Amino acid sequence: MATWIWHPEWTEHPTDSAGSFVHFRKTITLTEIISKPVYIHITADTKYKLYINCEFVSAGPVKGDRHLWFYDELNIQPYLRLGANTINVKVLRLYHATTHATSFPRLHVPGLLIRNVGLDPDLGINIQTDGSWETTLDESTTLPTDILEDAFLHIYEKVGQYTTQPNWIPAKPLVFPTSHGLSAPWKLSPRMIPFPQYESVTFKAIHNIESNQPRANWEEALLGPHDTDSEGINLPAGSRHHLELEAENHTTALLYFRFKCPAHTGSTMQVTYSECYEDVPNTVPWIRRKGDRCDTRKKLVGPQDEYNIPGLADQKLRSTLTYNSNCSDEDVFAPFHFRTFRFLALDITVSALSDLTMKRVDITTTKYPLRVLADFDVPPADTVYRQMWTTSIRTLSNCMHDCYEDCPFYEQLQYVMDTRSSALFTYCCSGDDRLARQAIIQLHNSYSPAVGLTASRAPAHQLQLIPHFSLFWICMISDHFEYFNDAEFVRQFLPVCDGVLDSFARRIDSKLGLIRLSDSSQQWDFVDWADSWKPLGIPPAAERTGFSSYTNMLYAYTLKRISEVLVSVDRPGVAGEYQLRADATRLAVKSHCFDGRFFTDGIASEATCDNDYSQHGQVWAVLSGTATGNLAFDIIAECTAVSGTRTFTQTSTAMSFYTLRAMSMVGGSLYDERFHGFWGPWKDQLSLNLTTWLEDTVSQRSDCHAWGSSPIYEFTTEVAGIRMGTPGWKTMIFHPRVGLFPALDVKVPFGVPGSSGMAHVHWKREENTIKISLSLNMDTGESVRMPIRVVFPDGHNELMDGAEDINLTLNVD
Repeated sequence: MATWIWHPEWTEHPTDSAGSFVHFRKTITLTEIISKPVYIHITADTKYKLYINCEFVSAGPVKGDRHLWFYDELNIQPYLRLGANTINVKVLRLYHATTHATSFPRLHVPGLLIRNVGLDPDLGINIQTDGSWETTLDESTTLPTDILEDAFLHIYEKVGQYTTQPNWIPAKPLVFPTSHGLSAPWKLSPRMIPFPQYESVTFKAIHNIESNQPRANWEEALLGPHDTDSEGINLPAGSRHHLELEAENHTTALLYFRFKCPAHTGSTMQVTYSECYEDVPNTVPWIRRKGDRCDTRKKLVGPQDEYNIPGLADQKLRSTLTYNSNCSDEDVFAPFHFRTFRFLALDITVSALSDLTMKRVDITTTKYPLRVLADFDVPPADTVYRQMWTTSIRTLSNCMHDCYEDCPFYEQLQYVMDTRSSALFTYCCSGDDRLARQAIIQLHNSYSPAVGLTASRAPAHQLQLIPHFSLFWICMISDHFEYFNDAEFVRQFLPVCDGVLDSFARRIDSKLGLIRLSDSSQQWDFVDWADSWKPLGIPPAAERTGFSSYTNMLYAYTLKRISEVLVSVDRPGVAGEYQLRADATRLAVKSHCFDGRFFTDGIASEATCDNDYSQHGQVWAVLSGTATGNLAFDIIAECTAVSGTRTFTQTSTAMSFYTLRAMSMVGGSLYDERFHGFWGPWKDQLSLNLTTWLEDTVSQRSDCHAWGSSPIYEFTTEVAGIRMGTPGWKTMIFHPRVGLFPALDVKVPFGVPGSSGMAHVHWKREENTIKISLSLNMDTGESVRMPIRVVFPDGHNELMDGAEDINLTLNVD
């Protein structure tokens, strides 16, 4: 029977490292070739890498928590061979009793578990974990916690030398109570998302070489496709070398630095990971000074790995810890966790005792296997929009791994507001909801009945509460129902939705009818990274008056969104209650946070300065239904104008998605008129040679953050005009904005898993007419059965049959 196992002499040393590596091994002997699948379940706390016969098999598990700990099911048959088979597992255990490595949840007990799955006992294959496994502690590697650029991950490695032979001893089976409702601490579940997508890529250029070796030698060794038998580049004893490597795009990848094993120890390599070239930062890592990301006259700033390259004698000492079939004459530094970078700086110091040969650097990109089905193409004159599309897709995919990530370079945390946008963008470009479903569940599991809120980010090792983000989680549920009509899935979350909404209702002031700001120092009333709201992202008027119009309007918006779901799942009574709450909140906002022309960030009677007015206030007034009709149009037109009668705090990259929603919602020609100018900050980024969208234009901390990928939504839903009419795509609305581009060719996925399809939108302007076509195709080959409501540029609409291609000819001036 499989049991959890661990090293019997394990202790935590949190003063000098965020965690440690523990190695496990077992050898099995096969007397016959296995031709049928051999399945196992494997998981570890905190992360594992599995190798069979020195060949990498898998890494995992997906980040879990105390409610849901994932395991992987693997078929290991392709890796087995006749005779002896060595099974190795390298486990990264991050220390539990610290706040380090916030991005990686772990439980209070470490462990490794492997289970056989339905194996024929006559095959002689038994690799499940028990006392027959051996284990040893890795005493050479620490995970520093004092790197200025690394406040969250703590996965960077400082690798020293082994001074003694690893001490392999029997692993200790862990015993847990298994009765009276007690069990092991991990609540095991199969992984909910597909395995990562891996792809080999190469560096494109080398910059700022400081070396006694010529550029041509470095380029031959490190650029382009590599011959595994390549001699590499020889670095003389006692020499020093600095060079900077550029990848084609911002990248998340597993790295393998390969050397010929030198005769003597003493050579070292430091790897600095960076997203761009920049001036010396104002504050590391928070406030940066960046311009042209490829200006090689500037510096590369970022976290580092440090690696001591072993000589032949050291290599023999650590040979049983080497997951490399060529360990007799090759040394490989392979950081355990993937690295994020666009540029690498290598600093190599060669021992005075022997030369060092660097063979090559292998890059294997890793990310969620996002299958992009949508496409967007425009005439050559508008190619910047095609570039915006591809950059948005790249940014989104670089922020998808175990979960949605706010930024892969710094945090790798699944924040709710960020994740809502990323999930919507995923639906629009792929129709894939698996990562979103997992996110909704994980955030649900973080709910605390004592405070009535979900965590702001989950899974995570450190709890953080941002009340507004719990409302965005409810909106994620509403979005999912709208796109996929999965009542069974969303129904399970409704009690927690009610708990969250009630936590806001309990803060309603009896006199004003408005929700007060939280009075708990343990909660952060963050709104947006607006420049004038730094450092905490809270409107000054809200802090000064104790009331935030944003909080109240987001609350009303959320009540409206979830009440529509409740009606669809046959809970009209609760839906009616929510609608009444929303009505009362909108009335209170208009009574106390409206000066007769614009909405203020706090109480209108106390608004005395321009800093009390924001785009946020006008946008959320519209989205919540507090402002309608001409008022809605006027306030959005004014707050998004290049120059107006009042100064408004601008929405950041994160919140710009909602500005666009309000511009669309007020109708008229406003969205079309503002469209091309709105994308100025995105076009500026392209001119500065970014290959992914930055976090925000103020701090410029990270160069990759998926909330900037709004073009995915806008180009498919607003420009091409493809959106669902009723939940689950039972009907479709087709409202193309034909005035934005003279020609367009777009593909948009629609539908639900098992019956999904592709909408193909094409139009072209010819003199005084525009010819538009819409065709729908199902991936099952079945005919389309979907009424389509076509909205014409003049506002009138017609119901058409989606079973036939729709072809329209419109007269234009």
